[in-house]
Amino acid sequence: MTRLFRIFLCGMIASGSTAQTPQSVAVELVLAVDTSISVNAAEYQLQMQGIAQALRHPDILDAISDQPGGVAVTLVHWSIGSLNHQAIGWRRLKNAADVFDFATEVESVPRAGAGRGTSISDAISFATGLLSQNDYQGRALKIDISGDSRHNSGPSPNAARDLAVLAGVTINGLVIEDGDRNLGEYYRQLVIGGEDAFVMSVDRRQDFALAMQRKLARELTPIAQQSPGALSLAGCDDCHPSVGKLRKGKVSQ
Repeated sequence: MTRLFRIFLCGMIASGSTAQTPQSVAVELVLAVDTSISVNAAEYQLQMQGIAQALRHPDILDAISDQPGGVAVTLVHWSIGSLNHQAIGWRRLKNAADVFDFATEVESVPRAGAGRGTSISDAISFATGLLSQNDYQGRALKIDISGDSRHNSGPSPNAARDLAVLAGVTINGLVIEDGDRNLGEYYRQLVIGGEDAFVMSVDRRQDFALAMQRKLARELTPIAQQSPGALSLAGCDDCHPSVGKLRKGKVSQ
């Protein structure tokens, strides 16, 4: 009987040791980058280097270090369905050293998921799943999705967008214009959503790093601390009202 009790107790201890209490962070952020075939090798590097440069900017370093508990970040390569890939797992960024390490990973991460289709709805669903299944508890849940073309595969993006927003997620967009000057409006109507969601646009010839820097600065700055003109200064094309009542905490399954 004693031996059986010991076995039971050891099993309980082992089981308990694998369960982790979520770490509290200010923001959980999914950086979702378009890697479909419409994005060539040079444009892929433009995005990766732009994200890394933006993260290293002093303003972004300060914004991250000022966040209570830090910021949990992951990088996603998306195109369509099963090709969507978590290129870099979740990292907790609390100081400059953390940020520089993550930025270095971003610059060197191999490209994945170069599908022939572009499914923004799949990208949103994939990113939302990552927010619901990690070891962090963020006061804000955000998806930062960048792309250079419209959705052309699967259900319309607004369905996945609305489900994410109802779960408490904010989706912001960074569109890379390539002859489609209405892509920003398309994102505003069908992609972005949630509390103070916004879209920014950048031409392929413009500085992607600067646009990403401004985008991150807005995403990491508490709304209460923003000046009335912060929206236009950030390059926001438009904002989208919240859909339904936002819930705080993790995304429910």
